[in-house]
Amino acid sequence: MRLAALAAMAMTLLIAERILTIVNLHADNLLAVENHVLELTDQGIAKYSNTLTAVRAVLTTIAADTETTPTLTSGCARLDRIAEATATIETLTFVGPGGDVICGTAPGAVGLDLSSRDYFQIAMRGIGSLSSVSRSYVTDVPSIYAAQPAIGLDGDVVAVVVARVGLDEVFPRNAITALDLSAQVMMVDPSGLVIMSYPEGTNSADRDLRHTELVSLVLSRTRGTIRANGPDGLPRIYGFMRLPQSNMHLIVGVDEESVTAPVKQATLRAAATLFIASSIIFLGLWVAGEKLIVNPVQTLAARLSRFGRGESDDAGGTSPVITELQPLVAAFEAMAGELTRRETALRSANRRLNSLASLDPLTGIANRRSFDAVLALQWSTMPRLAMLMIDIDRFKLFNDRYGHQEGDNCIRQVAQALASTVRGTDVVARIGGEEFAVLMPGAEIGVAAEVAQRLRRAIEQLAIPHSDVASDFVTVSIGCAACQPRPELTAADLSLAADRALYAAKGAGRNTVRAADAVLPATSATATTAGSHLKERGGIAEG
Repeated sequence: MRLAALAAMAMTLLIAERILTIVNLHADNLLAVENHVLELTDQGIAKYSNTLTAVRAVLTTIAADTETTPTLTSGCARLDRIAEATATIETLTFVGPGGDVICGTAPGAVGLDLSSRDYFQIAMRGIGSLSSVSRSYVTDVPSIYAAQPAIGLDGDVVAVVVARVGLDEVFPRNAITALDLSAQVMMVDPSGLVIMSYPEGTNSADRDLRHTELVSLVLSRTRGTIRANGPDGLPRIYGFMRLPQSNMHLIVGVDEESVTAPVKQATLRAAATLFIASSIIFLGLWVAGEKLIVNPVQTLAARLSRFGRGESDDAGGTSPVITELQPLVAAFEAMAGELTRRETALRSANRRLNSLASLDPLTGIANRRSFDAVLALQWSTMPRLAMLMIDIDRFKLFNDRYGHQEGDNCIRQVAQALASTVRGTDVVARIGGEEFAVLMPGAEIGVAAEVAQRLRRAIEQLAIPHSDVASDFVTVSIGCAACQPRPELTAADLSLAADRALYAAKGAGRNTVRAADAVLPATSATATTAGSHLKERGGIAEG
């Protein structure tokens, strides 16, 4: 009985250790999924911000023209052309100071009274605004409107320019396809009303969800992740964020069951395997008796101890093993193999989920988060480090002419060409829309400039048509910088030097390489100069 008690204690410790390992792997998997969902939410917010910026630019231009026009006749005449040329805007409307629609591109809009709408009332105070409505007077469905006041020469608001924002442009379907088929995407206003949703169904647009657990928690916070039941009752892992310049929230969720089911099944199978193996071991001890199995059980206990410590199992030895105990040994070996296989599978799943948070989903190369982590590591360990900043020339014009799908194809081809041309030790990352960066450990500035020229020529050789640049093909501009990490320098100083060199390459006519003379520590003077360079760089026409 003493031997049985000792064996029971050993099996209990082994079971506890295995269960703790599986629980920790489960927690790691959930954390990786939460980070992935939050990253997808960030992508949606970035698309929203770009759309809002485009709408603001159009409304500001129209309002500025209206300020110097005695009547709105000329402005009304060109609303149709502007709306057709702007994908982010569905309709445009001129509203008089009294709230009556003077003219617009939506059928039946003329004469409508918008004086009660929040966006109109805010615009009449001379402030541009963005807000949602639960039901549009024209479409009879929830919509998002942006308003911009037109200020007359006397300083009074003479009209309000109103645009209905295209919801498909705010969060397009091609972004939603990055999620799995069970995913949910919703945009809700401050009252909990669904403005946009995917897929259509139980969370369809104009449904009021303010009393649900999910939306009530989301509306009380700015950003984060939540594990909650969705409007259809299914448990999901949600990432959410408040949309800039509004009180609306974007919510992205994936099915929790699809994430946790493999872990639950593995846990149950492992527990069943442990239970059966334990039962066989104790039954064998009870039947054989202490005198017949003392030495073989001691050998088996030693193997169990080694397995619990993660050491390799050596079945060899001189201890006698009686025939009656052979099933116990076989059961242990089967249990050890099964547990090891399932633990390996769980770790592999965890690595795949973690890779989703470190790779750019469009190109498959490192993303900005991964690039920053590698930069911090190499800055603290490498005796010399070089960096290349790469930007596709006039990519905005390329997108406008050839479309976003061809733009995505162009970015993928450029990323593949960069990754296949750099040295084996270099790290290539996509750090922005059409911006890339390369880390070159141990490289001098001369080596960095030589590699930069190879990269520039490699992009030229892709021969991707681009009729808005001088060469008629897609080209890149590259800035390079190199230094020895020193206490008075930071990784940001190296990034700034490479970025300023890229600005110089742009200023030199594009499709060229420029190298920084030196990497200097940031001071108030250099910071001011760097800030002006970055502003000027943004002013170069379309990249």
